[in-house]
Amino acid sequence: MHIGYISYEHPLGIAGGGIGTYLGQIARLMAARGHEVQVFTGHPQFSDSFEHDGYSVHRVQAQSVQEFREKVVAPFARRHLTNEFDILESGEFGADAFFVKKQFPAIPLTVKLHTPTFLVTRLNSNPFSNVQKAIFLLKCLRKGIIQKPFWIYEKKADPEYQLFQMADSLSSPSNSLKGIVEKEWGRKGEIEVLPLPFEPSAAFLSMPSVKKPQDKTVICFVGKLEVRKGVLSLMKAIPEVVKHAENVVFRFIGEPLPSPRKGLNMQEYISSELADFPGCLQFMGKQPAAKIPELLADVHICVFPSLWENFPNVCLEAMAAGKLVIGTDNGGMGDMISHGKNGLLVAPNSPDKLARLLTDVLQDVYDIETIGREARQRILSTYNHESIGKLTENFYQKTIRKTTAISVL
Repeated sequence: MHIGYISYEHPLGIAGGGIGTYLGQIARLMAARGHEVQVFTGHPQFSDSFEHDGYSVHRVQAQSVQEFREKVVAPFARRHLTNEFDILESGEFGADAFFVKKQFPAIPLTVKLHTPTFLVTRLNSNPFSNVQKAIFLLKCLRKGIIQKPFWIYEKKADPEYQLFQMADSLSSPSNSLKGIVEKEWGRKGEIEVLPLPFEPSAAFLSMPSVKKPQDKTVICFVGKLEVRKGVLSLMKAIPEVVKHAENVVFRFIGEPLPSPRKGLNMQEYISSELADFPGCLQFMGKQPAAKIPELLADVHICVFPSLWENFPNVCLEAMAAGKLVIGTDNGGMGDMISHGKNGLLVAPNSPDKLARLLTDVLQDVYDIETIGREARQRILSTYNHESIGKLTENFYQKTIRKTTAISVL
């Protein structure tokens, strides 16, 4: 197949996000399986083309995803006119392929869900109170204007929704995201669950699986210290856990973002709220990815109590390292973890339940060593390049057959 990936993000373009990481992995994976792969991505300075990891990269100079969305059409058209693409993939986030699909509607397009902007906005925003809504409406009345309430999402005006509707096939890394998008955008029954590829580094795989704590127990949180990552639930659980366990340390690895208390970042806020437990807290701050295995080496339990996550890499990495992982049950971690077998699940925003679960682990209710071994096996058998490569290949071929059949009718 001749495969085109259109993504504003890529490790050699606009780098730093999970979408870019995925694009680098899937392009290399499909090229290694013998397909011709071309990636169209953004860059703040350069417009150029080169070969990388067995596939072609075409960078488009753009300062925003909106600019990239329009400017990518010309370089894509030049390649397509000389060597027609069999299929395109783009994420819904940013609607990167919006104008390409409009100009070339006959090329099969599959849209890979990552996390649409409407959902990101909801996760990062506090619900608007009735008072805030009333103030807005009163201002409109006083000015004599009709204006759409700012808290109402208008999907038909959203280019991400429009691209979703133009897609010939749809996939989601998790069942949770699939359900959320079906409810909001429709096309129920058309979204296939197709996990992202994940190849753990040697540093994670060479780490011995977790052993039952003999002296000190280290419980670790990895990620930005922010509300949506569930760090406040962990904070509220800590006093109850410490009450039932001796020599337990809570290690926080990640950049502290603003807290509920004005003037304090999240690290300062947690330290203030848990001032009676200073010896139990370790804050490591933001760390480079290469140092995470070292910081996990003596960890027994990893806790990821996010309000919602699509397909969190930190969970995959911790499971690959053979750690006992506690994740929330309402997002992608519910697909990764079978409760009690290769990890543990808890409801989000449930500090009391989280405290009880951690206490049970510390009191040997669960076999931490067996669960750690099963966690590593789950990652190696489910998300490896061979398995995901075959699934992706079959999915693309099915999309092409479906689109070809429709065009013949």
